Amino acid sequence: MQFSRILGAVGAVFVTCLTVSATAQEQAEVYTIADPELVLELAKGFGSAALEKDSSGDPMISGRVQGLKYVVWFYGCKEAVNCRSIQLSAGYTDEYSADKANEWNVKYRWIKAFEKDGSNFRMDIDFKGGITRANLEAQMATWDSFVGDIKDSVE
Repeated sequence: MQFSRILGAVGAVFVTCLTVSATAQEQAEVYTIADPELVLELAKGFGSAALEKDSSGDPMISGRVQGLKYVVWFYGCKEAVNCRSIQLSAGYTDEYSADKANEWNVKYRWIKAFEKDGSNFRMDIDFKGGITRANLEAQMATWDSFVGDIKDSVE
């Protein structure tokens, strides 16, 4: 009888943990537009960052992570708000051939390289269907994790 009480208590704790976990997941805010203030806050967690405006008046973030200058471009905006996606982008003026960009693109999945106007590295993040803060932060951490590879690729 003692064993069944213990088993019942363990089961109750397990069900409570599942309920709390499900409630926390339900309460996670889902973003369907790119909130510049949120993106700025997360970018600052990886290095310096400042919110600015691009030539069209859309939000833009200029930042530096591990010494690498980069920009976060906001796309699909309506009158400079309600942007639907962002692109993290780093560029160099050094020569970067199409062959070298192709080598990068075969090797790496998340960030794509382009040879136009020097070497450019881009990572797109789409908010269509929604994205949580944790997922957005994880995407930005992916960008951060490739900075050393980007630097090595242009040297």
